[in-house]
Amino acid sequence: MGFSLVGAAAIIGVSILMSIEIIVSTTIPTITDVHDAFDDMRDRAITQVQTDINITDVSNEINGSNYDINITVENTGSITLQTAFFDILINGTKNNFTCSKSYIHPENKAYFNVSSLSGLGIRRLKVVTNNGIADYYEFTLP
Repeated sequence: MGFSLVGAAAIIGVSILMSIEIIVSTTIPTITDVHDAFDDMRDRAITQVQTDINITDVSNEINGSNYDINITVENTGSITLQTAFFDILINGTKNNFTCSKSYIHPENKAYFNVSSLSGLGIRRLKVVTNNGIADYYEFTLP
């Protein structure tokens, strides 16, 4: 009877150790991943707070039966912005554009050009940075 008690204790002890090892081996990486995700989220939030743009001017030129739109955007924040990741929407439609610079440093301007825009009337322009900060501007095509 003494051996069965020792054997049962050994089996239960080994089972507890294996359970603890399984729980720890799956929990620690998860906690590390959550910590890294919170670090990334904090960095994105700081970048968003430090980002700001201002559309200072919109002009248009006749290009045959369409218009070319020239947009001046000033970086009024403290983060350098990469223009390749910008989005330009006119009346809610994403448009292809060219830009005079690859980066807009703080307190500098860049010039965007949207070609061959058709139609007449009032248009609503939205310029969006890579981290979601946007500015709006209304203009009229003659």
